[in-house]
Amino acid sequence: MHYLDNAATSWPKPEAVYTKMDSAFRHLFSPKRGTAKAARLGASQLDEARGLVASILKVKNPQRICFMGGATHALNAAILAFPLAEGDAIVMSAIEHHAVSRPIRKVSRDKGVRFHVVPYTDTNPFDLSAFEALLKSDPKIRLVATTHASNVLGSVLPIGEIGALCKKYGKTYLVDAAQTAGVLPIDVDAFNIDMIAIPGHKSLYGPPGVGALFIREGVPLQTFMEGGTGGDSGRHELPPTTPDGFEVGTIPLPQILALAEGIRWVKSTGLDAIHDAEMRLLARLLDGLKSIQKLTIYGHTNLQLKTPVVSFNVAGHAPKALGEQLFDEFGIALRAGFHCAPMAHEAVGSAPLGGTVRASIGFTTKDEDVDALLAALTKITR
Repeated sequence: MHYLDNAATSWPKPEAVYTKMDSAFRHLFSPKRGTAKAARLGASQLDEARGLVASILKVKNPQRICFMGGATHALNAAILAFPLAEGDAIVMSAIEHHAVSRPIRKVSRDKGVRFHVVPYTDTNPFDLSAFEALLKSDPKIRLVATTHASNVLGSVLPIGEIGALCKKYGKTYLVDAAQTAGVLPIDVDAFNIDMIAIPGHKSLYGPPGVGALFIREGVPLQTFMEGGTGGDSGRHELPPTTPDGFEVGTIPLPQILALAEGIRWVKSTGLDAIHDAEMRLLARLLDGLKSIQKLTIYGHTNLQLKTPVVSFNVAGHAPKALGEQLFDEFGIALRAGFHCAPMAHEAVGSAPLGGTVRASIGFTTKDEDVDALLAALTKITR
């Protein structure tokens, strides 16, 4: 199998991730639950894991990191638990994943909160001038939520500039880093990020079912779920303090510690080394795709402003049918359809076609994987 679906889930994982997941499941207990040595050891390793997540985001206080069930869970908590009232407004980009756009639309339906969408073009995926005009014209904007990079197009948004404008106008800034954690450098202070959500199973090379949310001190986030934390259990109310107020129930310690191993691997391998390897293969893929007749690439192809994700269509072939053919006949695993991001497809015009075929590269992708896709598409389009 030629695996080209790393934007969905990276595969394979470093061996240390599999080993840690198994060992933690067998030998450690969830912290704050019981007096066993295995629970105390679990608590110690949980602290280390929190520190590792903080380190990749340049967060100074690891206690502001809250482990959750994934980036989608974290983004829902950030949006649905943010104190908004009828008449307030939210801003998002035109290429958001459902994990951002759906909770925003739910808040709009349920609370009468308005939302603005910043215009997109291939050469300007997030129009900063239009964004600042919005901030000037609507004083009721409370929250700005954007992806760092599109899961459909790979287009990287200027989150540093967005964050600077949010700070200038006093708005809370939430970033979806599902496609960039482990791919691009992130610094919550330098980028003026107030909340950021990351997944475990993508480019941090951890397992599914775990992610994290950074909540800056002073962000008035309310509790999203209520339940036991294992600490301060004598009170009836759950205070919205980090991390306990957002880690209710028995947390998935094996997944968290396996994620920590993935982060250790990313840090030891080096973000620059990972990025260089992926960009080399992305250039190889883009060059090959551009030479294939009847094939359309969506979004820009500037390697400096792109993650290793490419969406394309072939004339006369429905995306899902082409995706199935590529796997059934050529053993190429990728993703086809709307990728849980119809806004992006509406922005680039692929929605009426049923979306796109998406190929996404990871550190373990090889030249032969890219070449297999190019050979298959060349054969199909003859």
